[in-house]
Amino acid sequence: MSSHVWERLRPHWPFTLVAILGLALVLSNLGKDYLWADEGDTAVLAANIIKGGVPKAWDGVTFLDSDKGARLNHNLVMVTSPWLQYYVTGASFVIFGKHAFSARLPFAIAGWLTVLVAYRLILQSTASHWAGFCTASILVSSVQFLLYCRQCRYYALSMLLALLLLWIFLQMKSGRHCVLFAVVAILLFHAHPIGSVPVIALGALTIAYRPFFSQRRWFWTAAPAIALLTLPWIALAGSGYAESMGSVQSIPQFAGRIVQYMIECASVTPLLGATILLLFQSVRKRFANKKQMSTESSIANVTRIENQGSAIIIVTFVTLLLYAVMIAATQPADSLWRIGIRYTAAVLPLMAMTAGILITRITGDRAILSVLLMSVFVFTKFAQLTPWIFWGKTVASFDGKEVIEAHLPSNFIERFLNTRQQSIFLSDLFQSNLGTVANVCAFLHDYADAGDKLITNYEWEPLYFHTRLPQALKILPDYPIYQAAKLKGLPTYVFEVDHVRWVIWRPVWEGYQEYFGAEVEQQIVDRGGRIERVAELPETLWENRENIHFRRFPGGRYLFHGPETFPPATIFRVVWPAQH
Repeated sequence: MSSHVWERLRPHWPFTLVAILGLALVLSNLGKDYLWADEGDTAVLAANIIKGGVPKAWDGVTFLDSDKGARLNHNLVMVTSPWLQYYVTGASFVIFGKHAFSARLPFAIAGWLTVLVAYRLILQSTASHWAGFCTASILVSSVQFLLYCRQCRYYALSMLLALLLLWIFLQMKSGRHCVLFAVVAILLFHAHPIGSVPVIALGALTIAYRPFFSQRRWFWTAAPAIALLTLPWIALAGSGYAESMGSVQSIPQFAGRIVQYMIECASVTPLLGATILLLFQSVRKRFANKKQMSTESSIANVTRIENQGSAIIIVTFVTLLLYAVMIAATQPADSLWRIGIRYTAAVLPLMAMTAGILITRITGDRAILSVLLMSVFVFTKFAQLTPWIFWGKTVASFDGKEVIEAHLPSNFIERFLNTRQQSIFLSDLFQSNLGTVANVCAFLHDYADAGDKLITNYEWEPLYFHTRLPQALKILPDYPIYQAAKLKGLPTYVFEVDHVRWVIWRPVWEGYQEYFGAEVEQQIVDRGGRIERVAELPETLWENRENIHFRRFPGGRYLFHGPETFPPATIFRVVWPAQH
């Protein structure tokens, strides 16, 4: 019995090693770093679900919404960001408790499952173990993929659900598969609306791509249910989406955004390498002399790879095109430069699968050649845009307003090799990497009393998650949610500075969401308070980032720009007349 099992598992041993490595990379010291702003948003609203069943911005102690309440309805319930990530995190809190590790754990597991599903999907579509191995290796060696997996945010959910959607679609020939497809499509939307573009891509291909005609009936049978459980959400959250989107003003602007999005994709995925291999394979297939393989089995194997792998390649590039159109219609170019591909994280596994298939096509599925060619994708950046940025730091603009810019590493060798960023990522797993939020929390843990109220001007959510101290002056009079919050009877400190004990001021974020230090100080003085400066802490801008282009590694190292110096964050103690 055991020998039979071993015979079945033996062909998968290279992938097994990669899968074990991937699990170690996504789980190692997962909770050592403090949450940053976006992670804090997920964690705090998830904790509020445990209290009230829905992601409310008010938990009875602190009001938390970093967009002036634009994402909330009149009951202070989050309606703009889909809820899947909040419920997944809430479930983890119920099982494991509320801390950074449990906040990130379900997403890390989803990221690891993405590797497993990608391998299975490739194996099922091509019958090539080496195509699956190359796919998994490209994913596990991608620092950007690993960073997404280690975030308490929707990125890993989007990647996993997109691959599950494709897996079900490729074998969708029954009512059961139709129901599963609809369920996954709905969940994909509720991970992030833009992330559900693969559903649209598959729908279009059932009409335009002949091999998918057999799925047409089942796709369009599922479509009404998918629309019923997704489109009303867009109507419900329309005002919140409008707040965070930048509509297109001209065709040149739209073209510029397309270019910026492609720059972001090509900077972190093997888009250029996969495109080159695809072109090479197409030319070879058309013009090369056809030579017979030595055995019928090899002929069958190559034919299988050629025919069945094409569907995944086509889905990848159609999805990429539709992602580009959707992103260009909703996101300014400068925003794309900062956020990268996080709204479309599924591009990472899709492009890895495409590269894995093309590598084995070029090499004839021969093990040594496949591994050698894969190594170029894994250990160098020649399959990405970075080595080919001959224009340096020069920027461009298509419309004279929005700037188009690439990401150029500060280290020359880093332009060509992945090894440095991979080694730095590994060292980050086992080194302290504290940012401003971590240092502020450490100070408050030492000096603040339970129930002390504080005011800050950025990263409210992680600060509250890690300290549980009430936050004052959270809703300003001109915020959209002001009247609704007043009608809900929230305490006066939510709207005012009265009896706040601490002010954590970060000058680099002066003016963000209409917070100005001089105005806050004047309000405290007018109320009879006295401000005392008690500490200054290094400012890191963000606690950290999910985007490798802005990620801070141990020792204050950045891969794509030099260390920056910002005015320090300052902690003030407020003394009121009744206090001694």
